[in-house]
Amino acid sequence: LSYSKLAVFDGKKAIRGGIPFVFPQFGPWNFGPQHGFGRVVRWTLERAPERLPSGDVEAVFSLMDNEITRSMWNYPFRITYRLILREKELHFHIGVYNPSKDMTFSFNLLLHTYLKVPDVRRCQITGLHGCTFVDKTRDGAIYQEGRDAVTINEWTDRVYQHTPQEHIITNVVSGRKMRLQKYNFPDTVVWNPWMEKARECQDFGDDEYPNMICVEAGHVSTPVILLPGTAFEASQILQVLCKGSSRAKSKKNQQQQQQQQQQQQQQPQQQTSNQTQQQNNQQQQQQQQQQHSNRHSNRHSSKPNSRLNSRPNSSSSSNFSNSSSSWRRTRPHCGRCRRRPPLPRPAGTPTTPTSRRRACWRSRCHRPVVGCAVHRPTVSCAR
Repeated sequence: LSYSKLAVFDGKKAIRGGIPFVFPQFGPWNFGPQHGFGRVVRWTLERAPERLPSGDVEAVFSLMDNEITRSMWNYPFRITYRLILREKELHFHIGVYNPSKDMTFSFNLLLHTYLKVPDVRRCQITGLHGCTFVDKTRDGAIYQEGRDAVTINEWTDRVYQHTPQEHIITNVVSGRKMRLQKYNFPDTVVWNPWMEKARECQDFGDDEYPNMICVEAGHVSTPVILLPGTAFEASQILQVLCKGSSRAKSKKNQQQQQQQQQQQQQQPQQQTSNQTQQQNNQQQQQQQQQQHSNRHSNRHSSKPNSRLNSRPNSSSSSNFSNSSSSWRRTRPHCGRCRRRPPLPRPAGTPTTPTSRRRACWRSRCHRPVVGCAVHRPTVSCAR
């Protein structure tokens, strides 16, 4: 914020600098001082500056109607002014209340913000393109702003109407940027006295105009009408931006942080999926090895030597006919079709040619039946 070296702090005149509180009139006033009495009367400190748990500092001021205000503006009112100071931000919350039961009044409200700049001619103000403005330096003529960024090269006193809620002021102190955000303030005033008007101000130095600019949020082009028992609220935020900072860069940082978080969340999932894949691969390899070993063992067990060695003796034929359970476990394959013979026939069953033919369990088989349940191992097929 900017302050004039010649500013007066006697309480009788508005301070030339800071953020004067313009209420209830903007501009010359027939019933009181210019810009109203809000910036010259004494306010009440409702809550002293205190540090909040978040680290911010908060203070609350209030102003009510009294004999001085009623002598100029005979209406009951109450204003609360809440300020919050953060690391790089300053918040303003304003509430105007009408406690009357039968009186309606209208007023103007504006925050006359003085900003300090190294050179006002290198300063730019964005967010005013296409807005209509009242040029007080040309007898209140109305124009439309065609520039994307407004610059100051002469005496400037303009009231921009229906402006957006955000403005960026470049080349503030140390080449930084200032973001001005406003709520329920439809107007934006841009003012610089330049050389000719600076000389007319007794509390303003002749050489101070290049180092200040006023960008003011307010409700001044049309008055606010407040009905009995109602309230009006508005707010403003001043935020100092670092060099080279912008909203796009902050969005980019947010996107990078989100991507990093997503990657961190996906890493354990990928690890678990990789582990499961490795386990599945190991199981498949083990199964393949088992199948290979089983095939290898079956191949060796099906050789003729092993088959002949496993044939039962003639002395053990009675055992095969009497013990079916042992026969199920020890009965060999057919020499041709590689199938196992049927279960043993009951004792005393006659061995007819038909029964001999049945002993072969495939009609095309011509080899002898090995370990037949009916005949001895040396008996050939009936065919």
